[in-house]
Amino acid sequence: MASSPGARDIIRFSEKEEEVETINARETAPKYASDDMFDKEETKPGLFIAVPGELRGYELAHKRHGRLPWRELFEPSIKLAQRGIPIGKAMAKAIKENEKAILNNAAFEVFCDSNKTILKENDTVRFLKLAVTYQKIADEGPKAFYDGSLTQSIVDEIKAEGYKPVLNEYALNFTVGKYIFHAPDAPFGGPVLALILNILKGYNISSNSVSTTGNKTLTYHRMIEAFRFADVQKSKLGDPLDENITEIVSEFVLNMTSDSFANHIRSTIKDDIKQDTDMMTSLKVLQLMTMAHLTCPSSQKMGVHFGSQVMSPSTGIIFNNQMLDFKDTDLTNGNITQTNSIKPGKRPLSSMCPTIILDKNSGQVKMVVGGSGGTNITTATAQVILNYLFFDYDVKRAVNEPRVQITPNMTFVDENFDKNVLDGLKLKNHDIYNNTAISAVQAVVQQDNKVCAESDDRKGGYPAGY
Repeated sequence: MASSPGARDIIRFSEKEEEVETINARETAPKYASDDMFDKEETKPGLFIAVPGELRGYELAHKRHGRLPWRELFEPSIKLAQRGIPIGKAMAKAIKENEKAILNNAAFEVFCDSNKTILKENDTVRFLKLAVTYQKIADEGPKAFYDGSLTQSIVDEIKAEGYKPVLNEYALNFTVGKYIFHAPDAPFGGPVLALILNILKGYNISSNSVSTTGNKTLTYHRMIEAFRFADVQKSKLGDPLDENITEIVSEFVLNMTSDSFANHIRSTIKDDIKQDTDMMTSLKVLQLMTMAHLTCPSSQKMGVHFGSQVMSPSTGIIFNNQMLDFKDTDLTNGNITQTNSIKPGKRPLSSMCPTIILDKNSGQVKMVVGGSGGTNITTATAQVILNYLFFDYDVKRAVNEPRVQITPNMTFVDENFDKNVLDGLKLKNHDIYNNTAISAVQAVVQQDNKVCAESDDRKGGYPAGY
């Protein structure tokens, strides 16, 4: 079982019982949220905060499958918060980028030294108030946060409501080559990952696809084009639990996970030149007659960000900014429908796609993988999967290999990306820029009867010991 840092979805696979389930603990829009809440010239940071789902998600997972007492689960985190952690490269960068907000907000004093100077790489940061909060949640359970000793102070600070996670005893699943993939359904990135891999499998991807500069250039060109097509389709998804768009989202998921739609997109990709964005946007969705998906799980990620830049002075919690994940989306077929518009209780679109991958023949878990990095999560995760399962890189190289990221018209690359391949991509009309946004992927694999883990060097992480 694995979870995202905000526990937005939790995945469990039982090899013995041959079942996969997901717990959707994605943040939701507050009770009084509205589609025009950000229309004012000046928006207060508190409005960026969606109702957190982490603790309720963990609670449900613990009730269904937990073995240790709830209280014991918090002991390592409490000790870590009290003792402090050394600041790594990614956190130091985030602190520096948010220096002004930190210095102007007394609640963020944990990120400053005694001279009111922001902490730097290798300094130690301690979260003493958060340790107290963890202890209360350990003693009282999740109700301490949602309806207990912590609630009133939190409500006074952000005016939030309660939360209920959603259990789904199935998972979005699809097959690529000799592997079965289980990933989270909408509003998460599972359908997008399925579309990317289904497009690329038609090219018979293998280690030969990256064996020469010419092969690698063509493969990355096709990957980038698949990413761009999938990104356009992603914007049409939303929360399927919103009754107003359930049928629409289900139709789009059905298409995005189908071989027919992937084949259709692949037929429009040209090997000699980057495709026009307007053509990608105008691509009509095929009308399919069969259902090709279930529902699914999540994976692990590490991220460093300051969310809404609101830190609770009483609890030490830094609140999320997930309300910004809502944005209006226009659908085709003649109807203009806002699938990702704001509505109380609705979950915003997410690029998270923590994925469990099984060997189709043995049924054993081959890989568990997930990432962080905003809109780059799905493409970063897809590249690590391709690197490990199809290009035959070992897990360390698969995770840390230089990657590409995309926007509708631009391609961003890690600074040590293969220059010869970049030159080839430029000849195909790709606009190439250095990648400044960090996307990080964590992976656990079964390799030669051993469990191996790798944490992305991009964020200075390392896998925990077993």
